[in-house]
Amino acid sequence: MIYFSWATQIILAIISFLWLIPYYIAFKVGNRKYMSKTLDLSCNNRYTLMYYSGFFISILWYIMPFLNQPRFKLNIFSLFDIKVILLENVLYNIILIALIGYFMSIWGTKVVNCNLQATKDRFLHPSKLITEGPYKKVRNPMIMGDLFCHLSFILLLGAIHTLCLYIIYICINLVIVYIENKYSLCIHFKKEYEEYAKKTPAYMNQELWLFAIFYLVIIVTNICLTTTIYI
Repeated sequence: MIYFSWATQIILAIISFLWLIPYYIAFKVGNRKYMSKTLDLSCNNRYTLMYYSGFFISILWYIMPFLNQPRFKLNIFSLFDIKVILLENVLYNIILIALIGYFMSIWGTKVVNCNLQATKDRFLHPSKLITEGPYKKVRNPMIMGDLFCHLSFILLLGAIHTLCLYIIYICINLVIVYIENKYSLCIHFKKEYEEYAKKTPAYMNQELWLFAIFYLVIIVTNICLTTTIYI
């Protein structure tokens, strides 16, 4: 059962990585083809569909923690297990649900709305380089919000195998940033982006480092507490 669980998780992780291929093509080929005109996202365009492959990657990593695998002792499923201390588990789940809400709202929805001002109907050719709001904190707030939100979700479900493979999801997002920078931002806003990059960190500011340390404490605590539970 454990081997099957590992195999399933690894296969899905590989599939999610392969989904980067259409995303790359959307920017590499699409940018060259639409260099002088806007690519309308409302059209059923093949490059548009390839662009949205990035969203399928994110969705897949939300599905993976639900699949059968060993779980940490503290997880949302164990709320129904009388062997787990109720108060301890309730507090743990409330904290993680609050973190998911925070990253979805502040680093998710808010950033997406801000981003759409520049990329609506023109993901290859943003109308401007956004440097205000969340983008004043880090250059890739949407990516960071997504990464922390997924990590919160994985820990909420106590998904051990998915957590072990989480580094792959981080790498996928780093590749996405590289593609967008190389084939979009650095082409259309080269000097402006260089100045922006000098003043603003790409991924982590002081606030996010504090969150990273907090998540590390949660993971270490879970490892210390856990006797493997199967859901």
